[in-house]
Amino acid sequence: MKKLSILLGAAGLAVALATPAVSAPLSANAAVTTNYLFRGISQSGGQAAVSAGLDYDLGAIAPGFAVGAWASSIDFGHVNGEDTPMELDLYGSYTGNITDVFQYSVGLITYNYPNAPHGVNYNWQEVWGGLTYNFGPFAVAGKVFYSPDYVNLSDSQWYYTGGVTIPIASWLSASANVGRTEIEHPVSPIIKGYTDWNVSLAATFDAYTLTVGYASTDLDGAYKVSSGPFETDDQFWFSVGFKLP
Repeated sequence: MKKLSILLGAAGLAVALATPAVSAPLSANAAVTTNYLFRGISQSGGQAAVSAGLDYDLGAIAPGFAVGAWASSIDFGHVNGEDTPMELDLYGSYTGNITDVFQYSVGLITYNYPNAPHGVNYNWQEVWGGLTYNFGPFAVAGKVFYSPDYVNLSDSQWYYTGGVTIPIASWLSASANVGRTEIEHPVSPIIKGYTDWNVSLAATFDAYTLTVGYASTDLDGAYKVSSGPFETDDQFWFSVGFKLP
């Protein structure tokens, strides 16, 4: 379910998390990763995934607002003999400045699975808010996400995440993030609450970004949802992405 770690910082990552700042009104991005992780859990069965997206900055007509769409290949395993091959996210956000180095942002994101097996509906939505402060040698960010209907299970969910990004050189940066998922009621076999964390190193060359990272959770091993494996063990990943312009 959502956003390659390279795009979110995780978030996302950020935190994915939902719309990146863009220098031109319209920008495009694409990436290949060895493992699509969302909040520490593989969405691609521990295998490679490809993604692409478009972002549009509405600053010319509505300063601070942006919208976008992002899609990725996924692997939720077989349900009723059918696969769920794709995730499509649609999102919008508003970003404002408190000071030159202190920003706030709010947004909405919808997670959609247009090719889910017949009779299965995974679609769900989140609202979120966040703060970012740039200290110069490093920047810190925190976000809170809320879904009234997590993965269409009629159950609410909160996700809290925070992280730090450290520029090492003009082309190299390091990031570390930690997050906490809390689900109102445990819905078997979904875990009621768990913590995830990740670290990554990103090198940017022109329009290309190479990222290597490590992610883990405090969940034990892997669990299955509708017979599809969702890896939760310690996982290393590598991705190559580009953004235009």
